[in-house]
Amino acid sequence: MDGSTVSALPAAEEFAWARQRRADIRAAGGVLDLVLPLREGGSGPALFCAPPLVGASWCYLALLPHLVADHPVYGLQSRGLRRPEPLPVDMAELARDFADQIRITQPHGPYHLFGWSNGGNTAHAVAEELERRGHEVGLLAIADAIPDLPNTLSVADDNLWLLCDFVLREFGYQPVIEPDDPDPVGRMLAVIRARPGLGLHEWPDRQLLALPRVIRNNVAVAQRHRPGRVRCPVLFFAATDSPRSTEVKLAAWQDHVSRPIDVVTVDCKHEHMLLPAPAARIGAGLTAHLAAPPPRP
Repeated sequence: MDGSTVSALPAAEEFAWARQRRADIRAAGGVLDLVLPLREGGSGPALFCAPPLVGASWCYLALLPHLVADHPVYGLQSRGLRRPEPLPVDMAELARDFADQIRITQPHGPYHLFGWSNGGNTAHAVAEELERRGHEVGLLAIADAIPDLPNTLSVADDNLWLLCDFVLREFGYQPVIEPDDPDPVGRMLAVIRARPGLGLHEWPDRQLLALPRVIRNNVAVAQRHRPGRVRCPVLFFAATDSPRSTEVKLAAWQDHVSRPIDVVTVDCKHEHMLLPAPAARIGAGLTAHLAAPPPRP
């Protein structure tokens, strides 16, 4: 979600991405629990994945074929999707909530965190919170996030059409809502109801209407956040088909880490990082770092 428009899906990668999103929805079964077990069991370190702006972590199913089966994988998911409830007012509240959920799932560290896109910003905030509590973070892996979310992602009421189009695109539907649409929410519901079998058709209206609300709040929380500094090892996955160079992205994080950042470049666009080929490269990088002994501080 960037700029003021949501593009259609003309490229082969975009069609593949839409198909994968639909498959993820079916595979996840529409589960919206705060902690979604993507893979349980195994004796290796668990990986906790912070959600992108859409709030659901089903997208991380793409990593499972490329991570050694010894590693359990959990997706953290936004409040407000499963049932009506207050949403976090800032990143500090969100990080405390996710840190609590991680500690319930895994009472003892070290903790290993991953986040793609805005999930990278959230994962950094959760790492800060865990370290503030005195827990060890064994790895913070950030996939192509930058510390400051651009203010071009407006959450104003007149951009409701953009949020609704973003929902369609994120869940594998064609984004067809125009800026002058008098009822973007109604149009979003109509598109979903007209395409049974794509994943969201069986959702009640209440849950569908929660999606733009949660996304809007996630954008606002991310834009207001000013990250601190973490002490843990940091691994950065940089999408190279990007207006920003890898060097610029890394420089943006320098004030927020205490160690040199390990870097893995991924030959794709930011939005395509969880397609099979890029996910294989990310999975290999994660596997190598999860298996490595912790570096000396």
